[in-house]
Amino acid sequence: MKLDEVTSELLKQAIDMYLAIAYPQGGWSESVAERARLPEGLRGAALLSDARFERVPADAPVEAATRFNLRLGNAAYLHMKLGIDRVSDSDEYVLVVDTHDKHFSEMVQEKEREMYRDLLANNQRLHDEIQNAWSAAGLPTFERYLRSRLEGLRGRGGGKKA
Repeated sequence: MKLDEVTSELLKQAIDMYLAIAYPQGGWSESVAERARLPEGLRGAALLSDARFERVPADAPVEAATRFNLRLGNAAYLHMKLGIDRVSDSDEYVLVVDTHDKHFSEMVQEKEREMYRDLLANNQRLHDEIQNAWSAAGLPTFERYLRSRLEGLRGRGGGKKA
């Protein structure tokens, strides 16, 4: 999807699916609920310039950012994010789940390693479930982006079968 195709409505659908999987018992915090309540009827730069979206790089103008993060967390870990990533060398964007958990590994003490491994496994499971749900619903994920690119190659004769 192009930047202008990122709409409040599309992100609301993605957020609702994310929250249902990340918080199966409900009960997310009010700060998560506030972040999830997007302004209606916005798209592209007008939507993603909202302060609730973290930009990467942080000081980049909306059109130059490579990622937009919406910190929604999950029932066991507050830092997981819904991301909108620009696909390398393109003007296309896809939805991603950023578990944002690997960079702590060096700080985890030996007595906490098993709990940390359990956290990583749970976050990975949630990542996969959310991404799969988005793809199944036809939302723009990297998987769907790759499939459409491969179909395009086949259509031009680039994916000939032997």
